[in-house]
Amino acid sequence: MRGGRLFSSAVAALAPAVLMCVVVAMMGASPAPAPSVSASITPATYAPVLPSAAVSPTARPIPTRGLAQPTPSLSDTTTFGQIGKLERDRKTAPSAFETFLQSSDPAVVARAAVAVGRLRKREGIAILIPVLAGQQPDSVKAAAAFALGVIASPDALSALRNAALHDAPLVAGTAADSLGRLGGASAVETLTGLLGSRDPFVRGKAAIGLGESGFAVKPQVTQALRASTGKLLIAAFSSERDEEARWRMAWAIYRSYFDINPGTLRTMLTDREELVRLYGVKAIGRLKDRTLLIPLRLLAGDPSWRVRIEVRNALDAFRDTTEVDTRPPAVPKEDLTEPTPVASSAPPGDHPQVAVVTNRGVIVVELFPDAASYHVDAFLTLVDNGFYNNTTFDRVIPDFVIQGGNPDAGKPTGTGGPGFTVPDEVNPIEQLTGMLALGLEYDDKTNTPIYDSAGSQFYITQSPQLHLDENFSTFGRVVKGISVVYAINRHDPNDVKTSGDLVTRMYRCEAVTPQTADVETMLRTREVGYSPR
Repeated sequence: MRGGRLFSSAVAALAPAVLMCVVVAMMGASPAPAPSVSASITPATYAPVLPSAAVSPTARPIPTRGLAQPTPSLSDTTTFGQIGKLERDRKTAPSAFETFLQSSDPAVVARAAVAVGRLRKREGIAILIPVLAGQQPDSVKAAAAFALGVIASPDALSALRNAALHDAPLVAGTAADSLGRLGGASAVETLTGLLGSRDPFVRGKAAIGLGESGFAVKPQVTQALRASTGKLLIAAFSSERDEEARWRMAWAIYRSYFDINPGTLRTMLTDREELVRLYGVKAIGRLKDRTLLIPLRLLAGDPSWRVRIEVRNALDAFRDTTEVDTRPPAVPKEDLTEPTPVASSAPPGDHPQVAVVTNRGVIVVELFPDAASYHVDAFLTLVDNGFYNNTTFDRVIPDFVIQGGNPDAGKPTGTGGPGFTVPDEVNPIEQLTGMLALGLEYDDKTNTPIYDSAGSQFYITQSPQLHLDENFSTFGRVVKGISVVYAINRHDPNDVKTSGDLVTRMYRCEAVTPQTADVETMLRTREVGYSPR
């Protein structure tokens, strides 16, 4: 984020595991348990163009702490270490990965496909399309579909449409997400058809794709197509029974089709699902239809803190002064207890956990080296060096993110970083609630993120922020202490007189949650029903 400027019953049960399969296969890691050693800124969510500095995690220009670039945990002598080394060198030609793409090991092929995508070079498309169209395991084809979406060239449109319409759910859903990254009429028409898929994963991903491809920064579609798409999306939402697919449809309505049917927004306000109500409120804030003001006021007492925050934001858009209690829920006693430390010299294992001790309580995050290995290497290096101790959360926007890791926060000319940058490692893990990622610098002229500009400044989401999936690398999630994430005080990074809440220290800790395959799947894929302890 710019610091001061700065995601049949049997089928439904399988849907949450789908995305985890992509990540595990493409990174070559097992979801088995790890060894035992192992801001006062109102977010501009109602503006016509996103992302912007106010709604994207941004970092102040990197700089001033002379830590050395972290040593990758994967040795260059290993296959995955070799792929990572090539990937981090942005001068690498996509053809350098062809040998890995011909491997007999599906995990190697999947990892190489993602590496080609992360180079963001158009010539990688001709290398990835045969992988997507070939006789490969679904996890490998899904990795290729994801990588094509990262490159985001129209040259991949036909291959992605074919995969979305004809492949297995894992591949089809991933291809649908990538179509959303491309945008345009053909992508929108394909995604609309996928709303009728028999698989909820595909339906949810189609909705996300529609939310993104219908947005102002993507190739524009005709008003007639947008209107018909919005109507079909609303119809699909009204009949959807899978909770995960349903809230994603609600997000897409808010994101790009909020003005199609105001009556639907009114209905969303009384939905039993918190996220549906939340996106209904956010959509009304964008629409600014005063006929919806009374039902909006009625939500001033909603049981959900996040919904009440958005009610306040929406009422502000109407210049309505109705009183809304925006105090976060109390932090329970168990979130004040620090977990047992683990020596920094101990092997990190497949699922390392880190305790973030704050003046409000303790947050524990689990890291995802299988999805973003170098982000984890860099973060653990900073943790082990005490870099984050006694730093502040200098950018906090309720129901958006809490952001910290800037050692120069509070200084009028403060820019803060470790002295190195972390290469982009975008991956298929959605930015759900409690997700951990690093902020990026933004180009002032184009208002777009600068890839490979991450440093030490991190953020944790307070609600799903799916619009960040395209550009930001998720590398962990809160597994304990989400109440503390909510309790961190609102703070404007331009406020140099008032200090934000404090990270007193960070350290590696023993696992505080089960690390079985089913828990790991939920951690990376589910919002509804997933509850950090």
